[in-house]
Amino acid sequence: MQYTYRMNILYINGHPDPESFHAAIEKTYTEAVQAKHDLKVLSLGKESFDPVLRYGYSKRMKEDPFITESQELVLWADHIVFAFPIWWGDAPSLLRGWIERVFTPSFSYKFEGIKVTQLLKGRTSDIIITSRALLPVHWIIGNFAVLILTKNLFGLTGIRKKKVIRLGGIGLLPVTSTEKRRLQFLERVRRRAARM
Repeated sequence: MQYTYRMNILYINGHPDPESFHAAIEKTYTEAVQAKHDLKVLSLGKESFDPVLRYGYSKRMKEDPFITESQELVLWADHIVFAFPIWWGDAPSLLRGWIERVFTPSFSYKFEGIKVTQLLKGRTSDIIITSRALLPVHWIIGNFAVLILTKNLFGLTGIRKKKVIRLGGIGLLPVTSTEKRRLQFLERVRRRAARM
């Protein structure tokens, strides 16, 4: 689906290494989308914040300007892109910690008895994932990470998944980790961004 109105798009680069292949993915996506839409980028590997939810949700942590800014950007966004590698079947701990700190109760959802009110309803999301695992395995472990986002985070907050873009076998074997495959993947990312 191609949008005909100008959107606010928030791009989350969840790779802890600012010089990883995800930097090229971020650059490709943002260059393709920013002429048509308003774009903000959070590259978590470049930020300084505590990704550990110290007390669970039993009490509030000391206010962190980056977490406050992140929540403001989530509220600003119509569409949120989560881009990250799969490590041990899930997103890196930096991204998981950011999610735990940002998508808090009363900000992104609330319980009234057993009823859940989704406070971020109306927003959509794309997910861009990479993995060292070969494609058949990547589909299994990548799906686990996608399910964590879509069933847990999106299901509770009201965000709706639009598209998942995957690249498996990166950095594992010379036959799968080629420059050609990386460029082909970047082209898929560019086309998706251009269609927004």
